[in-house]
Amino acid sequence: MRLALLGAGGHGKVVCRVAQRAGFEVIGFYDDFAKGLVLGLPVLGCFSEAPSFDGKLFVSLGRNAARAELFCEERSVVLIDPSAIVDSTVRLGLGTVVMAGAVINVDTVIGRNCILNTGCTVDHDCVIEDHVHLCPGTHLAGSVRVGEGAMLGTGACVIPGRTIGAQSVVGAGAAVVRDLPARIVATGVPARVVKDASV
Repeated sequence: MRLALLGAGGHGKVVCRVAQRAGFEVIGFYDDFAKGLVLGLPVLGCFSEAPSFDGKLFVSLGRNAARAELFCEERSVVLIDPSAIVDSTVRLGLGTVVMAGAVINVDTVIGRNCILNTGCTVDHDCVIEDHVHLCPGTHLAGSVRVGEGAMLGTGACVIPGRTIGAQSVVGAGAAVVRDLPARIVATGVPARVVKDASV
């Protein structure tokens, strides 16, 4: 299947390799800043030119807000690295990428346009809403809920049954042991709210 990626930065390069390993024919990238070749593939034009591409489109930007702005469900696919372990009961929304070494366990629901980055684990019965980014090495125990547009930093972990509110950011290495409200930044062990995410 022919595929073009929207975003040619570092995250885009990793997504490209996942797509290739998953059997997609990656034709190139669209990006407002990159030019020339990226991983030997052409930059086909700027973001606004992507709708003219004759094939599927995948938004390969790390920032949640930018990814959500460009996301087009009708043109998208799901990308799963062959090394990832995804249980057959898991539901994955379009536009979601599951990177190398990730594990997603039984009866978990993953929304649209999410990133489950390298080596992250999501245990049973979790709900990950749309446009979420679980950074490398993030670990969610069972029955965790992550609200729309939230980001969990590298190495963050969440104990069973906790909820992280929409648009919130959990810092790298943080341990979430209590529910976190929407639109905040939380850091530390245990994770504590340190500021409003909109500031």
